[in-house]
Amino acid sequence: MTRPRAALALALSTVLAAWPSPAGADTFVGWITDAECGADHAPMIAKGGMGKDDRECTLKCVAKGAPYGFVDSETRTFYQLDDQDAPAAFAAERVRIEGRREGDTIFVTKIEAAKKGGGP
Repeated sequence: MTRPRAALALALSTVLAAWPSPAGADTFVGWITDAECGADHAPMIAKGGMGKDDRECTLKCVAKGAPYGFVDSETRTFYQLDDQDAPAAFAAERVRIEGRREGDTIFVTKIEAAKKGGGP
């Protein structure tokens, strides 16, 4: 491949990778958390007053103003969630989310319990 074609191919692949997927096309598996703790609740729990486990810590952080978030099991990447109501029932649980990702936000179409394993 010539240099201009290689550069064009690289530029095109970069744009396509960043392009948002069609609505409802993506599926993510991971667990519901909060933006304060992200993937690791242990430091916050160790400080005291935030509960005895990840679920209690997540709920307490949200009650203090942190939004719900999501950690992808495979990549350990934290994502913000546009829906702040549906995640409440799944605090610190392994879930399967359907929706579209734009940057670091998932626009949620559906959240459901996922099989055990790969979570916190």
